[in-house]
Amino acid sequence: MLAVVVQKEPEYVFNHCAKYLARDNTDERHSFFGSDAGQARARISESWRFPIVDADDSGAADSSEWNHVTFIYQAPEDHPGVSVQLLTPCLGLHAPAALNPIDDSLYLALTLRVSKARRDRYRFIVDGHAQLDPINPQITTTPQNETWSSFWTWTYNEPINLERWEIALVRRMTNALLPFQGRETRNLVERGLNDGNVTHFFRMDIPAGVANYIDNILAREERHHLNSYRLCLPMIDRVLRKRHSGIEPVNVSDPDYKVLFDDMKNRSAALMQDGWDVAVYDNPGYFLYTLRRHTWTGAFSHPKYGGNPGGLGWAFLGETFRTTADLTKTAFDWARAIEAPLGKSNEYRG
Repeated sequence: MLAVVVQKEPEYVFNHCAKYLARDNTDERHSFFGSDAGQARARISESWRFPIVDADDSGAADSSEWNHVTFIYQAPEDHPGVSVQLLTPCLGLHAPAALNPIDDSLYLALTLRVSKARRDRYRFIVDGHAQLDPINPQITTTPQNETWSSFWTWTYNEPINLERWEIALVRRMTNALLPFQGRETRNLVERGLNDGNVTHFFRMDIPAGVANYIDNILAREERHHLNSYRLCLPMIDRVLRKRHSGIEPVNVSDPDYKVLFDDMKNRSAALMQDGWDVAVYDNPGYFLYTLRRHTWTGAFSHPKYGGNPGGLGWAFLGETFRTTADLTKTAFDWARAIEAPLGKSNEYRG
């Protein structure tokens, strides 16, 4: 289904972009450790936030199935009258749409209503010449070897950066790190899979959601850690295969993963002997710290970020923690704060 153009007030655009774009620094303080060096976005704070992916606040009955995606172009001060169009398959490649000036500012913007769980590509046509988005760092390469800027909407669940085997290994490690191993927790998850709230997810369990979340943030705000994953995952795979010959790393037991994690934390000699190369990545404990931070954040973040499918992580907290005054009442009534269809709030819009 093609996207449709949505009208947004100027205040909406200013509120979402001025904090990051209205700066006069000339140094490349936001180059993501040099990955954006020499590019305009190296001077922009949190450029990964663009285009702006937000909730559909129209109030329509099916609004929970859609996002509003706002594309921003900042005109140069010496050419404020620049003409900018958006070219994207979600509008039809034959029908570019114009970005409109926002009041008397240098910003041009266009908002589309795009379905959730979707990834698309786009380019700007600036004064008749196609180019990538100079702000957004996310790109994709087509089978024809064409490079486009890219974006994805909430609950997108296909790998973006990590390969399938890497996703599988991350999922297995997050499963060993999270507290979702007991019989009661498994029953909770199984009940959650049948409540109709997880339709966007290709695997209906929390570790899979967390692995998807990690892949998503490695393409956005945590992309400076992507190289760490690409360096460390092959070494973890190598260590596990040496220690457990004939067993796939994803099938290694939880106790054996605990041993691996302890060895990584302590930078043990056994880890080096079994295949960890300190010349490639010197601090396995730091990678473990990063993985744990990503894992716990993903398990209990809003499902729109790709983890916590159907709010199952929140449901675990809701059933685990009870009020002291009445043990039949949860101390974490998350559904009161979250919009339908996950929760019961009529005010919150994501």
